[in-house]
Amino acid sequence: MQVPIGTVAAEYIGFMVAFAANIFLIYLIITQTHHNIGLYKNLMLWFAVFSLWYSFIDIITQPAIHSYKNCFLVICTSWFKYDKLLGSFIVPSYCASYALTVILLAIHFIYRYIAISRPFDIRYFNYPLAIIWPSLFFGVGIFWWINCYFLLYPNSRTDAYVKETILNNYHDDIEKLSYIGPVYYFIDKNGKYEIQWQNCFGMINVLAVSVTTFIVIITLGVLIYKKMHSVENIIAEKTKRLQRQLFYSLSVQTIVPIIFMYTPTTVLFVAPIFGIDLGSMANITSICLALYPALDPLVVMFFINDYRKYILRKLSLSMNPSSDVVVHVAGSMNIII
Repeated sequence: MQVPIGTVAAEYIGFMVAFAANIFLIYLIITQTHHNIGLYKNLMLWFAVFSLWYSFIDIITQPAIHSYKNCFLVICTSWFKYDKLLGSFIVPSYCASYALTVILLAIHFIYRYIAISRPFDIRYFNYPLAIIWPSLFFGVGIFWWINCYFLLYPNSRTDAYVKETILNNYHDDIEKLSYIGPVYYFIDKNGKYEIQWQNCFGMINVLAVSVTTFIVIITLGVLIYKKMHSVENIIAEKTKRLQRQLFYSLSVQTIVPIIFMYTPTTVLFVAPIFGIDLGSMANITSICLALYPALDPLVVMFFINDYRKYILRKLSLSMNPSSDVVVHVAGSMNIII
């Protein structure tokens, strides 16, 4: 199977960087986290461990994503591409990992919002109420896997529909490959639309999770920024500089998933509805999703001062001792990255 070289390179580079960066981040979280960060340490550790899983499932899937007229496909191109049994498990697991990533991002922002604006509600991140979050996490993951496996699975009609385009672009027989993907509708020779309701229902579920988490992230991101701005007049000048640092961190950690996750997947999901044929260019989505777990730990290590100072100290570089990541407001409230 001939997959674009850029896609293959991104898969391997993303895996190697993500694996090394997240292992190092886990070490930093365990050994170098400031005690005032509190419960957020557990959330960061959760995200870093999950990113290891995400990079692993990505490399054993090595997805090629192809868009053709009214459908798109997520094709396994790894060592398991011809194994229908394992492939039918691996590809939905890869897709579910995307859902788990956006759920973790949403939980990440919910915690930030509570920590800065509603500290009395931090109890929702303490046992036993904290069980809400892993339950939501695993519940959505299982739902997404079942949704992909049962509602977006391949069939003989889809095989026939995409056989030629897969042969022309990847020089392989789609009937031998492990893949999933929806066909939104067929158009017969008389121009009549035949909507594929099962596939469409599956994609409604996918879009519901994506849109909901996106709204949560953007809304809470704006509210967190407004809260930071509102306390500006009751904190010291030194802390104001740190507030800007916090805002830069928040901005980057919001922009990165928008660029590397939400934007390419939204284009991929929506283009076939309008019959827009992206072809093998849809592999840009594969590239972006492969690189995201490598970028996120680098952002965390740069903006969390304890980690940055440790890295610079090991590299024998100087560090301004006045830059902290925990901003104490009015002697009681902590604004936490």
